[in-house]
Amino acid sequence: MSAPASFTATITLRFDPWGYAEDDALEVLLPIPSDDGYQRVLELDAPEGRDITDALGHRRLIRLERGHKATVTARVETQRIVPGAYLDLPPPGPADHGPAPMIVADDALRALAAQSVEGISDPGARITALAQAAADALRYKYPRDARGAATSLARGWGDCGEYAFLFVALCHAQNTPARPVFGLITAPWMTTPHAWAEAWDGAGWLPVDPNLAREGGYLGPILDTGTTAQHHVGALDPYRLVLSRHNGLPWPGTEGSGPRIDGLTLALEGLGPVPFWHAAPHWEGRPVVPFLQVPWTVIRRPRPSRPTNWLRRQRLWRVSVRKPTRLLPRSPWVLADLVVLHPMKGVTAVFGASAALPSLPAAAPILQAAIWVWFGLVMLGLLRQMRLLRLRSALWLRVSAALAARQRSDRRAHRA
Repeated sequence: MSAPASFTATITLRFDPWGYAEDDALEVLLPIPSDDGYQRVLELDAPEGRDITDALGHRRLIRLERGHKATVTARVETQRIVPGAYLDLPPPGPADHGPAPMIVADDALRALAAQSVEGISDPGARITALAQAAADALRYKYPRDARGAATSLARGWGDCGEYAFLFVALCHAQNTPARPVFGLITAPWMTTPHAWAEAWDGAGWLPVDPNLAREGGYLGPILDTGTTAQHHVGALDPYRLVLSRHNGLPWPGTEGSGPRIDGLTLALEGLGPVPFWHAAPHWEGRPVVPFLQVPWTVIRRPRPSRPTNWLRRQRLWRVSVRKPTRLLPRSPWVLADLVVLHPMKGVTAVFGASAALPSLPAAAPILQAAIWVWFGLVMLGLLRQMRLLRLRSALWLRVSAALAARQRSDRRAHRA
């Protein structure tokens, strides 16, 4: 069965800040999915409020009364972008040239950008080289203390957002328009927040996912796409939901701030220590939202501490996706991952077809075969997890960076 050219899913985003706030009402900026040349919104249900639509995306400022939740539900059709195609989006604007919060180049970053594209004149090839440089420079690790392109390059690790920030900063250092993209992956077997990027090659916008350029060997089969870096530069799987573009979106609400709450403050390059949901930090003299992947609000009467109720903490920001699914994934690699990462889903996938068997004695040979298949998938899945751990290890990062440097040197020598 071939991979789909398009994909339709219903996404529900819920924001419940009342475990953190004692305000009577809050201003909340919601990300709203919109038509953008990659995705098409078929149905939308969102609270009434002030709409803002521009190159940064579609967002809505609402007033949320105490105890009420903000809910956005959208049925969205997305499409696969194949190599050689462009995103149907307007040409670059001022925001696409930078700098921006968390996307400010320092000397080390500019040196890496110059080294990565040395001797390369074709704009598309330069974008590919910069994406590979970002992929080679970082190992995957979720940052709980600080974010920013220069910070991530210096420490050598970051999550999908840091890969995107670093790639965009490298592009800006070489005068290539680029911007981060914030949204979700909504594949049949995987739902997660994700960030990637777009870069302008002079003729159109190319989607670029430097995180998957590094980890495509593991995540490619899950997303019905290729495993090499080339499959994630200038191409995009059909399972992305775009919520916003760019960093430092103007905050349209009333300014204000509340005291710091433990666990919600993050150091962001260019913005300083930012208490999330308690202030709109300033960039170039104006209040901004660092990025709009999750709703943003300004709490003026915070609770004195984080909620002790685990369920209350989990309700702050939730995403649910209703999407078409299949009994079994197309790729055995994906099934192996599911068996290890999502045991109940794996059990359902493997044994669901045997639910109508007449009796256990009659089903014994089939059940025995299924157990052996299960065991094989577990072993395969564990090997796949070891591969992912290797990709995310500091040692492998140094080895792969050295190999990449050697390849760049060989290419320069060959051109000379």
